[in-house]
Amino acid sequence: MTTTTDTTSLLTTGPRLTRRAFVKTGGALVVSLSLPSVFNGSGSTVEAAENTLDPTSLASWLEIREDGTILVRTGKTETGTGMSAFYAQVVAEELSVQAEAITLVLGHTDQTPDGGFSAGFLAGAANLRKVAAYTYQALLQLAADRLAVPTSNLTVTNGVISGGGQSVSYVQLVQGQQLELTIPVTGKLPAIDPSQNTGVSDLVGITVTGDPPTKAPEDYTVIGKSHPSPLIPDKVTGKTVWTGDFYLPGMLHARMVRPATVGSTLVSVGQLDRAKFPTAEVVVKNNLVAVISPIEWEAVAASRVVAAATRWSDWKGLPGSDNLTQAIRAHAWGEPTGSRGDATKVTAALQGASKTISATYEQPSVRHAPISPYVAVADVRRDGTVMVWTHSSQSQGLRAQIANTLSVPVEKVVIRWLEGAGQYGRTTFGGDGAEGDAVILSQLVGKPVRVQWTLQEDLAWSTLSPGWVADATVAVDKQGRITAFQSDWYSPHENDARLLGAILAEMPTITPKVQTGVSTIWPYDKIPNVLERAYGMPNIGTEGSSKMGLRGNIMRTPWQRQQNFVLEALMNEAAAAAGADPIQYRIDHTNDERMIDILRVTADAAKWEARSSPKQTVQGSSGVLQGRGVAVMIRQNAYWAGIAEIDVTLSTGEVKVTNFTVGVELGKVINPRHLRAIIQGGIVMGLGEALTEEVTFDEARVTSTDWSRYRIPTMADTPTIKTVEVARPGVGFGTGGEAPNALPAPAIAAAFYDATGIVPRRVPLNPAYVTQLLKT
Repeated sequence: MTTTTDTTSLLTTGPRLTRRAFVKTGGALVVSLSLPSVFNGSGSTVEAAENTLDPTSLASWLEIREDGTILVRTGKTETGTGMSAFYAQVVAEELSVQAEAITLVLGHTDQTPDGGFSAGFLAGAANLRKVAAYTYQALLQLAADRLAVPTSNLTVTNGVISGGGQSVSYVQLVQGQQLELTIPVTGKLPAIDPSQNTGVSDLVGITVTGDPPTKAPEDYTVIGKSHPSPLIPDKVTGKTVWTGDFYLPGMLHARMVRPATVGSTLVSVGQLDRAKFPTAEVVVKNNLVAVISPIEWEAVAASRVVAAATRWSDWKGLPGSDNLTQAIRAHAWGEPTGSRGDATKVTAALQGASKTISATYEQPSVRHAPISPYVAVADVRRDGTVMVWTHSSQSQGLRAQIANTLSVPVEKVVIRWLEGAGQYGRTTFGGDGAEGDAVILSQLVGKPVRVQWTLQEDLAWSTLSPGWVADATVAVDKQGRITAFQSDWYSPHENDARLLGAILAEMPTITPKVQTGVSTIWPYDKIPNVLERAYGMPNIGTEGSSKMGLRGNIMRTPWQRQQNFVLEALMNEAAAAAGADPIQYRIDHTNDERMIDILRVTADAAKWEARSSPKQTVQGSSGVLQGRGVAVMIRQNAYWAGIAEIDVTLSTGEVKVTNFTVGVELGKVINPRHLRAIIQGGIVMGLGEALTEEVTFDEARVTSTDWSRYRIPTMADTPTIKTVEVARPGVGFGTGGEAPNALPAPAIAAAFYDATGIVPRRVPLNPAYVTQLLKT
């Protein structure tokens, strides 16, 4: 039950019920798809654009239907974070209905108003929360007029407004009419100016503004409960239409024939034997080569024959993965692209320190590596419209890129979102998958085209999270406390979301922002002098004709997880040098009560024994050593702590994580069940980076192109994962989406030192590297 006060002045345009403008579509009661105008992002309106919703219109966001259910639209997409459950909870809470009453439309550019990237609650549900709050206040005013009762005397339960001994439901209030309400917004949908061509830089899209009254945490009845995802039942029963399931009448299947190296150009194309492949055709545009057929297996078989006979120019422009660190240092720009701190003070503190500890840390490139094929279907029609079906996590950004590549107005492009395998950030800017291939081929042949990438193709040609190297130093006083911290971090940029098909076809592409920044959120405020610098560089191997190289793109917790590894690894080394317990050492360097609390709670859950590392282990007959380590992180108003327990088998160099305890305090927890699932998924992802995952390449091409050479965690690698969620409603909402994947690498590295007394300064800790360490 909810009580409210009069808030008429909060509404930009007072709510009105009209019959003249009412459009009843599919039983909806609050809907208008005739759209007389479209918001252009500058505060004014322009002529209505095709396939574009007006974000200032309530009808673009929300419909109250005849059966009492509520349809809500958002341009965000479900990428495995459970947003389809907790977005519904957020809307339901503000409208005082049950979560089961909410149905979401996700990602379709012609059916959603806001666009933007899919980054969980803070970036997406905030819009829907405000829209719901505005709608709630409007409904209260309408009810007050109808019941002749002040809004302050009204209560709402399950969509029924009561007061003065009377009641009226939401459905009854708007029966046969349209609720007209202006939603205040700012921002704009992504678009690419060909004269500038600077890329998809606006990740947020449309933002709902203003400050409508929202429920206080103590009044929540829906938020805080473990509402299940409405998408799961269809997945279990096989009803979900995945990207790989989608078909159009007359659709052609395509398989791509990729260049021999990252920088090769086409010399000649292999020929098809019409007797063997009667319906297949070869399609070529510059270095984009594909085989198409109405029969999928004919396209597969024919593409293999064509690939074997196709000739490409030779090219060697990669340093080889064994030389990646040296190449990064050689190509990095001399001036930092991002910095934080006072260099003069830090230099003085380091020079005057009684002791310093210095280390160099590094990590190779890693892939997003979805475990199902990347599939896209495109239909470039004769009337100039373009339809694309995909599981990109940035529908509007992809729409802008495709319009730019095909040189058509962005209003002519429609993206329809379908379920697909997670990609952990690689499509945040609108790339990177089969969509570019599909739209170019469809434009060339004049028919719908379905493109499915192979595993080898994905692991060789998709974007990657670039490798990095960092030099870090701390100054410590005579008591072992840190008085200064300095780090210099070097890495290629993570913003190259160019469509692969457009690059190879030599069609228009965006120009990625080549930059690298400092992303650490500093947890140790008792360290008085801090200097962090980041040095950027272009992609590795850009000397080829396409200037493509190994395209860097963001992955979950971009920049911050890598830079946090440096900070946490050096904190563990400093704690060991001081003979201090690693958790107490962290507590001694912060005044932040939220950080202190989550460290203590997580330590209790893991049954942490306070002591310094390394552990004095007596090697048994099994030749297995045990160790434990800790790491922390702050990200988007959420505090995280992770504790890893590992076994190290001396004879094989295998590191196995047996237990991982992770604690999080992110303010008010929206959905405990989904938060735990997100944490567990993030930890498993982080295990891959910590133990096995590494992109390898020679001087010409990527060589880690199957699961034996690019190894992701399996069920057998998964430890017991214990989660501890601490609620602190007074600090608002944090995000439970990304940060868990940043915890395993530094925690496992610390546990390895605890077990062996040897400091690892590189991940992954695979058997080859561990065996080498154990010999030192």
